[in-house]
Amino acid sequence: MDYDIKKDNRFYNVDLLKALAIFFVIIYHGWLSKINFIEAPSFETYFNFFLMTILSTGVPLFFFCNGFLLFNRSFDFKKHIFKVIRLMIITTIWAFLTIGVMMFTDNVYFSPMEFFKAVLDLKQDMIGYLWFMGALVCVHIVFPVLKAAFDANKKSILYLAFISYLLPLGFMIIDRICSAIVKDSGGVYFKMFNPFNSLFAYSFTFFCLGGLCNFYQEKIEKFIEEKNINAKLIASGLIFVSCVCLATYGVLKSYRIGSIWDMVFSSYDSIFTIVNVVAIYILSLNYKPEKNNFMVRTIYYVGKNTLGIYFIHEIFIHIFTKHLVVIPWCTNIIFNVFYASAIIFASLFVTWIIKKIPLLKHIL
Repeated sequence: MDYDIKKDNRFYNVDLLKALAIFFVIIYHGWLSKINFIEAPSFETYFNFFLMTILSTGVPLFFFCNGFLLFNRSFDFKKHIFKVIRLMIITTIWAFLTIGVMMFTDNVYFSPMEFFKAVLDLKQDMIGYLWFMGALVCVHIVFPVLKAAFDANKKSILYLAFISYLLPLGFMIIDRICSAIVKDSGGVYFKMFNPFNSLFAYSFTFFCLGGLCNFYQEKIEKFIEEKNINAKLIASGLIFVSCVCLATYGVLKSYRIGSIWDMVFSSYDSIFTIVNVVAIYILSLNYKPEKNNFMVRTIYYVGKNTLGIYFIHEIFIHIFTKHLVVIPWCTNIIFNVFYASAIIFASLFVTWIIKKIPLLKHIL
């Protein structure tokens, strides 16, 4: 056991946020519950669709936690460059491994050229989930500049957090207006002014926001205590209202396009997700365990091994989901929670085994 409950200056809330992030991601990727209220309108389908709204915080919480931990620790430029290169290499290794395993479990054959093309195309039904690693690497590539700016002037990072969200949003609105005025307009003219074009810009927003929250965490907690603010109630209320708004928009959008809109992946950059991430962070400040019990250790080990769990979980989901989806009682939300938990523990176990093998431990 390397978990010390009495360790000074430990950010327990980040353990919780990372565990929550991977839990939300896996529930989303392995979702079995019925949500098609267009074809089968019922309380169940609408309710399940509403519950999915909170899952849009999964990926943003990962970026938030990365920024939270990186910005406020000592920086070694050489080590950081090697870390970026390592992330790119192990992501590529897992792309090949994942496709290889899925070929075996699906009993399909790819020629060497098809196999290589599947990796290059980031084949969606196999390794599409690795897009996140690309976005994470992009953030880490820019991080040395962000770190220098953060150390020199916190306002510069706050500025980046805002513009990385507002600029893409603003140019998208302009593009929609132009498209409405001029049919089939691509909006190329205005896109050339967007420094975040073709990037997952929101990753910078949550990454910078995490760094700022770490720096001001003591002040935030002190402010809440001195002003006697019921932060739990306010944060919970904000999450509920934000989820209702996002679900309402999702329902209207779904009816407009004639199919269920993916409000998880499509809402990472929405104002509702930003509100929910901040609210979840505020709630996490109350997580200050005093006893080293099973739940505390579980949260710690899951949070500590999120990278391994992320790489491995899709293989388990790929194998099991196609068989479970045909079983009626597997489509209720309670089973989804247990299913996601089982995937987490299975992935954690495989991660633990890999880390015990001298040569393989370097791929996690």
